[in-house]
Amino acid sequence: MIADAGYESKGLSQDLKDRNGWKLTIVKRKEQAFKIAGLNWIVERSFAWLGRHRRLSKDYEYRVQTSETLITIAACAQMVRRIAPR
Repeated sequence: MIADAGYESKGLSQDLKDRNGWKLTIVKRKEQAFKIAGLNWIVERSFAWLGRHRRLSKDYEYRVQTSETLITIAACAQMVRRIAPR
């Protein structure tokens, strides 16, 4: 998992490793000037794709499980569109 310096935490890193087996990699800037660092654009692009779905464009749901299910459905629909385009 890739994150910026705002998510640097031993507790978060250890929790991700214990629960999911994921390794947290922190992308740090080498210089102070603004520049896109690492693979942040992949995450932003993924959120944009999910935001195209009506029920994910705003936080309409009361339960977290409902939101998680809708995200899974939207991601599956995106993958199916890539596998079998119209």
